[in-house]
Parts: sequence; C-alpha cells; structure tokens
Amino acid sequence: MNKKLLYLIVILTFSCASDDTSTTTTTPKIKNNQITSEEEIREGSLNSFFLNSLISDNFSNIDRNNPIKITEYNQKNNQKNNQIKTNYSNLKNLLVQGLNNQSWFITQNSEASTLIEIESVNTDTGWITLGKTYNGELNTSIGATLEFFNPFVNYEIINNAPLFNPYPTDVIEGNFNYIQPGGVFEKSDETYILLTPIVFGAHVKRSIYYATSTDLEHWTFHNKKILGTDEIPFAKTSGNVFSTGNPYRLDNGNLLVLLGVERSNGNYTSAYMIIDENLNILQQPKEIMIPEWNGMNQNSFPLSITHFNNQYRILFHRRNPNYIDREIHEVVVSNLFDALNLNQSIISSKLIQKGTTSSGYLRGKADDAAYIQFNSELYILLGSEEIPSNYITSNNREYGLMNLKDETWKHDARSPLIVNPVQLFKKYPIYAWAWDHLGGFASPIIKNKTLYIYMAFGTDNPDYFISGIKIPLIR
Repeated sequence: MNKKLLYLIVILTFSCASDDTSTTTTTPKIKNNQITSEEEIREGSLNSFFLNSLISDNFSNIDRNNPIKITEYNQKNNQKNNQIKTNYSNLKNLLVQGLNNQSWFITQNSEASTLIEIESVNTDTGWITLGKTYNGELNTSIGATLEFFNPFVNYEIINNAPLFNPYPTDVIEGNFNYIQPGGVFEKSDETYILLTPIVFGAHVKRSIYYATSTDLEHWTFHNKKILGTDEIPFAKTSGNVFSTGNPYRLDNGNLLVLLGVERSNGNYTSAYMIIDENLNILQQPKEIMIPEWNGMNQNSFPLSITHFNNQYRILFHRRNPNYIDREIHEVVVSNLFDALNLNQSIISSKLIQKGTTSSGYLRGKADDAAYIQFNSELYILLGSEEIPSNYITSNNREYGLMNLKDETWKHDARSPLIVNPVQLFKKYPIYAWAWDHLGGFASPIIKNKTLYIYMAFGTDNPDYFISGIKIPLIR
C-alpha cells in the first residue's frame, strides 16, 4: 500500500490514551553549549562518538520546547546566497562536515519538504549563507522555525549501496517484497552470519533466510530457508515468523534466537529457538512462557536479549491497536531458561517506552530496540516512528541512544542520532534508494573499533532495501 495513504488511514482512526507510564525522561542541561542528558557526555562513552546530526531545538531534540527560529533575513539583490540568523548559538556544529564531506542543510516541515544547502557559516557574525534549494521554498519570516540536518556526521552507508549485489528478488518460496535484518553474530572461524527474514507481500508471510560475510561489509545472500511457520505448531499456517535481536551465545557455544511468531488470529506471540553456528536448529521454536508475553491475545514479541552484571535482560514490544500506542518493556531475570520456560526467576518487569506519553521524535510508533554493550556499559539503540508533525522525523523511523545508569534508562537528549537521508538524493543521487524511510529490527555489532548496524532503508518501491551503516568508534 502507498505509505502516504496508509498513514492517512491510520491517523484518522487512532485515538490517544492518557495512561500513566514509568518511562524515564530526561531534563537536558547545557554546558559550553553542548546538549547533555542529565550528565555530561563522557569521553569514551558510546554517546561520545555521536554528534547532533538533527538540530531542531536549542536544548533537546526529544522535548523540543525551544525550537530554532529565524531572527534575521538578508536577501541579496541577485536572489542568490541569501543569509539568515537564528536563535541557535552553537554554530560551530555546522562547520563539521559528514564523514565523506557532506554538507549541512536547513529543512522545514515534515520529511524535509523544504531542503536548502548551507554554503557557509560565520561564527563571529552569526550569518548563515544559504546555497542551492533542493526542495520546496524557505519560509524566511522572522520567527519561522527550521532544523539543521546532516545525518552523515554520524555514519556512512556501507558501500553506499544495498547490502547485496546483485540484489535478490525471489527465493525458493517465490517472489518477495523486501528483506529485514534479523540479528548478526560472529562464528568461531571469524566469519559472520546475518539472519534475514524475508517479507512476502504486505507482511502476508515471513520466513527466515541468511547471509554470510568475512568482513561485515561484503555480504552474500543464501537462498536457503532456515525457518518458516509451516514448521511451528502454534503458528498461523503460511504466516509470519521473524528473528529479532542478535542471537545470544550460550555457554555451550550454541545460540538462542528470539522469534516473533504470528498466531492463527493474526496476533504475535513471543518465542525462541536454539541453533548451532552452522544454522542447524537444535531446539524447535518454543513459546516464551512469561504470561504477559505469550498467548493468542497479547500481540507482542521479543526485541533483544543480553547478559549484563550477572542478569539477563530482555526487551519486548507490544503492538496495541492505536498507531501511537506501541510499547517497549524490559524484563530482567536471574536464570534465563527458568524465566523463558517456567516464568520463574523474574527480577523486574518495566515499561521503558510508550508512544502516547513520550515527546519529540519518540512520540509515535516505538517499535524497535537493540542492546549494545560498550566499554562495560549497557545501551539501547531505540527506534521510533513519529506521528505527523512539522519535524523532519515525522512519519520516519529514526534511532537514538539510551544508557543504563543506576537501573534507570536515560535518553541522550540529542536523539535521534541516526536519521535517514530524507530528500538528500536530490543533492546526492547515490542515495536515491535510501531516502524515504528506515526499516525496523536493527542488528548492531562492534568490531575493529567500528559499530556496524544492519537495517533497511526504503523508498516504498518496493519497500525497503536491507543495508548497513558503520560508525567509527574513534575520534
């Protein structure tokens, strides 16, 4: 279905709830004009390797209480190279080019419906000189709001192309719509496997396939099915099964794979299976027996699993009917299989993200989260799709960071830190396949001082192309 039409239908049908939530929000502080998330962005933290790639607020891209506004406008006689001043003071941020020298842009309105390149910035006078207009027309009225945008200060797309070349269009089960990432892991021989759920039609059916790589940048897709719903007794026949999060390596070297499984009524339930690193299934898919996360009526599935500070932590996603009523919960347990199979050893269960009560880029379809461990600290890469608004993130899934501190998850107020290159194909045609949307179920892995994240960029034609980005963990 055309994405714009789908959004219109959803928007007209949802209603907002006023439920209480335990989601932790942050009050950003400013020191030396740097946005922080209740504490300094410490050197060596994962946050420290990200820059503010979408600057839409003077203080916080999440709360957005102080939008950036035009304060002066200087129109040149030749109608070119016009200049503006804004109430944003830390202009030195706009001097930082992308990893491949990509420029900063000014945008207005949702999905960068106005897009203008910044030609130069005078940090002494405050004048921002505008270059070519690539989309729309700038509202130059005093008080008009805008955003600064350069996603490539944080990442580069691997090979500037989809992950596979040639890109497959069909598998043994027939033609498919698109490929998702479904978790990545390193084998004992130092090669890599990426699980790749295949989507047929508009999520009519999903099965799990895989790809292999020796260097995390060049991948080979294999037309070999690992799992389909026809092999799962509690699944809908010819329905959806997909893997989520990175497979968790057990003490015996085998891997636990989290699964979302469609039931006969169309709802999803939470499950897992165990495989070896050659993708042989050692334990068939089994429902997770925590009552809140299984059964015909829960409509939920797991997102990510990790072991940290002698505890197992599992993220779950609940799919409520309303567009912005999606939730992400975290369950902490002491014994993994007692919890999964017997609903025992549960330490805590908390709601950590709820679309209806969040703000900024998080106010929307919170539907993707993945654990990342870095320098003995635990993070969540959090994706959310914002409801229609006047921001570039509107109707787009973007990713931010959360950091665990004293058993409380704290947002990085600069989030979203990973933003898809909305409309930038008009300046850089090489991204014409990637400009419209980011797909869910990001799969991160850290290797060789680089954070690789496999995700799906999209143009709605056909839907998404599985790809990957890389973020250097060195400055």
